[in-house]
Amino acid sequence: MLIRELKGIGFRNFESVSVSFAPGLNVFHGRNGSGKTNLLESIFVLLLGRSQRGAVDSVMLKENEEYYRLSGEIEIDGKSEEAAIAYQKGGRKKITIDKVSVRASELFRHYCAVATSPEDLEILAGAPSKRRIFLDIYLAQASPSYLADLTDYQKVLAQKNAFLKQQDNRGDTPYDDLLVDYGSRITKYRVEFLGAIYPTIEESYARVSDGHKMTVNYRSSVMKEDTDFSMENISITFRKRLKEIRGKERVMQSALCGPHRDDIDFAVRDMAARNFGSQGELRTAAVALKVAVYRYLKKVRKVNPVLLMDEIFAELDERRREMMIELFDEVGQVFITTASKIPDILDNKGRKFLIEQGTIKEVEG
Repeated sequence: MLIRELKGIGFRNFESVSVSFAPGLNVFHGRNGSGKTNLLESIFVLLLGRSQRGAVDSVMLKENEEYYRLSGEIEIDGKSEEAAIAYQKGGRKKITIDKVSVRASELFRHYCAVATSPEDLEILAGAPSKRRIFLDIYLAQASPSYLADLTDYQKVLAQKNAFLKQQDNRGDTPYDDLLVDYGSRITKYRVEFLGAIYPTIEESYARVSDGHKMTVNYRSSVMKEDTDFSMENISITFRKRLKEIRGKERVMQSALCGPHRDDIDFAVRDMAARNFGSQGELRTAAVALKVAVYRYLKKVRKVNPVLLMDEIFAELDERRREMMIELFDEVGQVFITTASKIPDILDNKGRKFLIEQGTIKEVEG
């Protein structure tokens, strides 16, 4: 899978952008604040209809502009198609593939991308919502069924919360059966996903950190740790748990258990990532996580995902930089941003671009 060309207007600090990319490596150099991260974000939005940073469309709109539009030529299995996404101030959004309107979910079925950046430290040590967003973005690319269940779960969850806020919310909550149905499958998907990528996380982190250990565990608001995560057991336990907390949910007027309350425990050198002090070690762990995601998507989708690497070399020595790059073996198209010196291993490869104040210019050498 390749992005041949990107065009855009009104996105972030770009008044207008039109740029063609190399099929392999594309390196973007520029000072902090010049727009490097915004460029990677525009690619991710074009491919998947949302920001990898979790930003809403109104935030991605350039100041004083009424709309943004992104379009690009994308090649899949030797065939090219045009994807486009437009957002108008006030909430209107249109997505097309070859000028035919599609839902955002179709982008997840068509395209595949993995993004890594310094903000990934929040996946490891930030709020639980950051880890759930991580799971949802990449599992939705791996499984259309997961995306469908997640969409339905979120709708039913909103309906249940609205019911609980009613003055008379006595009696059985009419949405619990559906929550158990969708939520059990979501939990099963997540546990299996983390189980599948964990060996690569462990191997990649050990390789770059001189043999140190990184562990990953799914923390369910329904299931106890080290229990049987079979569909049957998840469903039975979920239903039982909802009955136990029914009174508390009425008082709190909110659904208190389910995938929307779950979390992931990351540990580095046997210490919880949220308590770990070394930013360099956490950066390494975050890259190891995304390496595992990349390889997983490549395997299940049978395509090389587009790889977006934003400022991953900051605060790392040359040896660790090169080892990080080597982790992403046999990648397809890669977009790398850096404000520091381009690592020697990347010098004289692919295309290089300079970004200054929202303008992009290809440079030689």
